[in-house]
Amino acid sequence: MKLLSVETSSPVFSVAVSEGPRLLVFRQEEGQGRPSLLLADLIQEALQEARWDLAELDGFAVSIGPGSFTGLRIGAMTVKTLAWSVSKPVLPVSSLEVVARNLADSVLPVVPFLDAWKGNVYMASFIPDGRGSLRRAGPDEFLSPEEALRRFEGPALLVGNGLKKYAEKVRSLAPAGVEQAPPESWVPRADRLCRIAASRWPAGLVDDPHRLVPQYLYP
Repeated sequence: MKLLSVETSSPVFSVAVSEGPRLLVFRQEEGQGRPSLLLADLIQEALQEARWDLAELDGFAVSIGPGSFTGLRIGAMTVKTLAWSVSKPVLPVSSLEVVARNLADSVLPVVPFLDAWKGNVYMASFIPDGRGSLRRAGPDEFLSPEEALRRFEGPALLVGNGLKKYAEKVRSLAPAGVEQAPPESWVPRADRLCRIAASRWPAGLVDDPHRLVPQYLYP
C-alpha cells in the first residue's frame, strides 16, 4: 500500500510518502509566497526521493480542515486533481485529528485548540488508547474560547496555536488539571496523517476524489 499524504491546513505545508505503516519521505516548509507552487514542489520532491511515479500510488490522504481557508483549498484541489488523474481513491482526515496525533502517547485526553480567527477556536477531543492511537470523543467544533474552556470536566492536554492567541483566557478560565502541550507539537504534520491513513485504509474508509471538499466549519 503506497500512499501520498498532504497537510496544508496551517501555514506550514507538509507532504509524506509511506508504504503501509512505514514512513519513507517527509517534507515540510512554510507555505508563504506562492503556496500552490510550493505544494507541487514538495510533492514532486517526495515522489522523486521515494523513486515512485504518481501512477504507482495506491491512493492519497489529505487533511481537510478546519484550518487555513487558502491552504485547505490548495490541498484539497491538488489532491483531488492528482487522484482523479490516476483514478485512485482519497482518504480525508480532520486536521484536528492530525494535530492531536502529535500527542498520541499522552496519558491525558488530547484536545486541539486552534485559532479560528474572529475571536473563535476550533476544538475536538481525542482519547489515547495506550498503544499510540487516539479515539475520537466528540465532533470538530467552532466555538468561542470561553465556551470551549467551559466544556472541560476533568484533566486534559490542550494543543494548538489557540494557546498563544488566547493565552490570558486559558490561564483564567481553564480548570485545574488542564495542561498545555509545548509549541513544537502545535503544527499538524503529514507524517502523522500517513499513520492515520495506514490504519484506516484496510477498512475501506476512502472516498471518490470527486466528492472531496474542505471542512471549514464556519457558518
